[in-house]
Amino acid sequence: MAGDALLQKVRETIRRYRMLSAGDVVVVGVSGGPDSTALLHLLAALRAELRLSLHVGHFNHRLRSDAGADAAFVAAMCRDLEVPYHEGHGETRTYAERLGLSVEDAARRLRYDFLASVARTVGAHAAATGHTRDDQAETVLMRLLRGSGLRGLAGIPPVRPLDGVRLVRPLIEVPREELEAYLKARGLSWREDPTNRDPAVLRNQIRTVVLPLLEGHNPGVRLRLAHLAGVLRDEAEALDALAAPRVAAVLAPWRGGIRIAPEPFGQLPPALQRRAVREAVRRVRGNLDAVSFVHVEGARRLVLEGRPGSVLELPGGVRVRRLSGAVDVVMAEDREGEGPPEYRLELPGSVVAPEFGVQVVARDAGAERRASRPTPEEIMVDGARVGRTLILRGPRPGDRFAPSGMGGRTKKLSDYLGEAKVPAYRRRFVPVLATPQGEILWVVGMRAAESARIEGEATCPIAIAARKLRA
Repeated sequence: MAGDALLQKVRETIRRYRMLSAGDVVVVGVSGGPDSTALLHLLAALRAELRLSLHVGHFNHRLRSDAGADAAFVAAMCRDLEVPYHEGHGETRTYAERLGLSVEDAARRLRYDFLASVARTVGAHAAATGHTRDDQAETVLMRLLRGSGLRGLAGIPPVRPLDGVRLVRPLIEVPREELEAYLKARGLSWREDPTNRDPAVLRNQIRTVVLPLLEGHNPGVRLRLAHLAGVLRDEAEALDALAAPRVAAVLAPWRGGIRIAPEPFGQLPPALQRRAVREAVRRVRGNLDAVSFVHVEGARRLVLEGRPGSVLELPGGVRVRRLSGAVDVVMAEDREGEGPPEYRLELPGSVVAPEFGVQVVARDAGAERRASRPTPEEIMVDGARVGRTLILRGPRPGDRFAPSGMGGRTKKLSDYLGEAKVPAYRRRFVPVLATPQGEILWVVGMRAAESARIEGEATCPIAIAARKLRA
């Protein structure tokens, strides 16, 4: 009976959000975890009724030594359910380092690119993932803690475009515990990913610490957060529709970019000003990837208060430039000598650098005096050696550094960025952390220098972490 109720809930979610139509070909993303395993079994149970043709896409991120066992598990499940199986793989850490992404972001991008590729290959209309109501609640809290705006707090959309197909989440209104109960009642097994218990991952902290604490005050907090996401998503969509004519009135095409008229822009409410900035960037660049609330807010303030000649660089090579009577939003030209400002990072301390899209946080690591090795997301230095102030800046002509793992050999920073496939227009805005004397300690989010590590005891160990600024 419980299984029938769950099937009905999934049916209703699919109907409410118009996720799937009769005859659709659907690629189901299956990792082997409980959520995606349940999704596949539920869609298999509904495929005759809904006249669906199912395919499974499994992506091996090559982050764990036992990832091959996950693939074998999913492949065997597909044979049992008579569903075609497609497998992809990628070097996620290498990809993350090359693009300056967190490992989690890189894994998500690679996974979705793979699902879209399978969808194109098999002629699918949709790709389905196993996001649950718990994922929705966790996402809302995570974005709240990171300082998101309305769009971010709207959480995970039930349906969104993905490279020409629909990305759908049929389990977005189902609690995770219902899915596990469904699997156990049918004697179905699944795979556990140990990284889901890693306390260093913010989502895992929210899942295992923050939400249980909040449930002590309100047992229905997960449902409330998911409901909030739905309400804010509806509000954002309504505001977008109502705002479109007023936003369009302050934007005009101009020499390959978009020109913003400051006077009518200033008469818009702040919420519409932000929408105008986002729309200008979207028209110039084609998307809003990595453009966060803090970037939009910085551009909004420049339009309202910037002096002629002021420039703000946004992710993806977009430049917002204040003129005497207008503001241009254009793709940045590769002009030698131009670059974002420098920031002073006190140790310990933190700095937010909107031009780089990062917040860098330095904390005293006195309790972590053991030897440590750097990662793209965090390094550890001895404050007694590097001093109490570091500089966060863009690359400079002639910069050299000694990448970790190369035995102290140095190379030109420009050569490193080229080998890492960083587009030319982005290279001047890759954040670099250096001493005031010019010694590069870290190409932030990509590669630490050989000197950004502690071997044995340190007089004043400082851990320095980078966080992406997000919407």
